[in-house]
Amino acid sequence: MKVVHVKNPESREACLAKLCANIYGQDAGLAPLVTFAGVLGVLFEQDAARLFALTDDEHQILSLVMVSSDVDGATMEVGMLSTAEKGASTAHSRELVRILAEKAPLRVTANDKDGEAFFRTCGIERWIDGEDGLRIGLGPRHPAPVQGILPSTVRFNGEGILRTFKQERETFEHYKSRFLDALARYTPTL
Repeated sequence: MKVVHVKNPESREACLAKLCANIYGQDAGLAPLVTFAGVLGVLFEQDAARLFALTDDEHQILSLVMVSSDVDGATMEVGMLSTAEKGASTAHSRELVRILAEKAPLRVTANDKDGEAFFRTCGIERWIDGEDGLRIGLGPRHPAPVQGILPSTVRFNGEGILRTFKQERETFEHYKSRFLDALARYTPTL
């Protein structure tokens, strides 16, 4: 198995569409489309996010992850993580996070004890309390918070994208078409 940084724009867009579809499912309304548009139009445009895949020896995609950088570009945070096929074992996602955490200054967030337990099995052992009950895990290479504060992660305004979709039908149709085309283009190999 190896970790591949998905750089080719068409492959990256297809993998992002698949990741959004896996994370949100089919009954999520506009959430997958908003996230797809935000990552493409903001994070990728500002070079503030990267997409990685864990592949097997035949280049089959086993897991996908999107990470976003902090405002200084010194650390990164897992934004979305999924096995390539819905319902597959989480072992591949665990391995992908473990490898990234060993090589990069990675942090993760957990909403509950199960999430924290999952990331602990990935080698994320340092934990701090975040806002709204979130737990933030720091990988082995992530620096300690300065005076208890972590650098801000680059984010997009999902509510703003949703308002734009409602006010500008053409923009909505553009991203909808782009999302569906990318999803149809997705292949399970890189």
